[in-house]
Amino acid sequence: MMYTISVAVVLTLFILIGIFAGRRVKDTNDYYVAGRRAPVILIVGSLIASFLSTGAFLGDTGEVYGGFFMGIMIVGILETSGYVFGSGLFGRYIRRSNANTVPEYFGIRFASKRIRILASCTMLVAVTAYLLSSIQGVSTLMSNITGLDYKWCVIIAWLSFTVFTVYSGSMGVLLTDTIMFMVFLLAAIISIPYIVKEAGGWYTAIADLAVSETRPGIIAWTNNLDYLYPSGVQNLIWATTYGIVWTIVIMVSPWQTSRYLMAKNEHTILRSAVWAAIGVTVVQTALYFSAAFIYKINPDLTEGSTAIIWAAMNCVPMLIGVVLLTGILAAGVSSASTFLSLIGSSLTNDVFTRYKDAPPKKALLVSRIGMGVASLIVLLLAYFNPPQIFWIMYFGGTVIASSWGVVALASVWSRKMSESGAFWGMLLGFAGCVIPKTISALKGITLPMYADPFFIGIVMSVVGVVTGSRLRAASGAELAQYEKLHIQPESEKDVVAIRKTHNLFAVYIAFGVVLGVFFVLAYAMPYMKAIN
Repeated sequence: MMYTISVAVVLTLFILIGIFAGRRVKDTNDYYVAGRRAPVILIVGSLIASFLSTGAFLGDTGEVYGGFFMGIMIVGILETSGYVFGSGLFGRYIRRSNANTVPEYFGIRFASKRIRILASCTMLVAVTAYLLSSIQGVSTLMSNITGLDYKWCVIIAWLSFTVFTVYSGSMGVLLTDTIMFMVFLLAAIISIPYIVKEAGGWYTAIADLAVSETRPGIIAWTNNLDYLYPSGVQNLIWATTYGIVWTIVIMVSPWQTSRYLMAKNEHTILRSAVWAAIGVTVVQTALYFSAAFIYKINPDLTEGSTAIIWAAMNCVPMLIGVVLLTGILAAGVSSASTFLSLIGSSLTNDVFTRYKDAPPKKALLVSRIGMGVASLIVLLLAYFNPPQIFWIMYFGGTVIASSWGVVALASVWSRKMSESGAFWGMLLGFAGCVIPKTISALKGITLPMYADPFFIGIVMSVVGVVTGSRLRAASGAELAQYEKLHIQPESEKDVVAIRKTHNLFAVYIAFGVVLGVFFVLAYAMPYMKAIN
């Protein structure tokens, strides 16, 4: 009963906070980009909360519990570098375009309506998949906690984030995301000591898992060879590949880079990226070790995705368990609100633009109606589809990496890429990823490593960019927009602000060193001692 009450209280609280934020929304500038005045704390909170959804708390931890600890850990550590690279190579430049959405940025950069619509359509496919994953994750959690039927939980989960997202737009999303991030960061950190204690202590648990007979290789570099690929090298290649994929996702994905459009200046973007990289690394490391330890405690769970839920109800004091479950719920709701905001904003700002220049109140009303209609469509998809949290999430990520990765970075750093090259690069990258992924899923085919849809999509995207740009060179308008992106605003040249930003990057380097030492002392050494 306590867990059910906590869920109800948290959902009600988030709705009230979102409605409070919505009262400050005066026009579409507030609705789409929070007036472009968000400070570091709100950008950091939203970056992390929109990324660490139930996909991390339930999907990733389920894969770790199943025997893929090192594979998921490699992906998790590699991908966080995307914040640092993405903010410097892409994020700070799209803010200079003064776009309301990332698809609009592409339209401005290439002076093209068709690429703006194409970017919006590819984004809608990927973000809808992500939103579906978030709803399913929250609904699975609610069903496990309350005992309610899964489909009723889908409706409740949908309603909980739709109300404040449709009303408040980006302002409500930023505020609730930050609060939710603090909740699940606290939950991940304070629950670990209890889980470790239940597992028999840190070093004992590592040693026992290293020589596990029920799931051999669960924490080895090879991973469990019965889980994905039959060799350690293949599993390592998969992990490295998807680590790169998710680095690109974080660098260019709309659910991350759209946060930069809301920042009050470019130093805010750069500093937020560093703190987000550190925050995501800390939370994911805590989660993945926890999931492995939970297997040590209870190896008999039929669904690995419920590992953290089981631990919250069985391994920690009730109050801590409530915080942990609330944290998972917060992660799912925050991501869902971000994804819904992106879908609704892009539909009304980039696809159906008839009312864009209408009076502020009318344009705001149309934006809210558009977002509401989009949420109903997603509700139907979630209601009639069984939960596939991990793989739906990975589908959305690879689609964006394949279709947007090359085009997004080249839009900032290549004078030669034309509108034609950008259009065909994005279209072929999208098709090259989605078509083989869909065929393999429908036919139940496991593609060889070298034929992963991500590779196919990236290669086709490069072909599209090069061929399209050679067939039609960049126009004067496109070149002018390119030059405009590289004009640094005077407000960004403050010497004190630059020094503070540089100092924070030094902190990031120091954090990397500390993380490496942690893995040597807390993982590698006890593991090697156990197997030798």
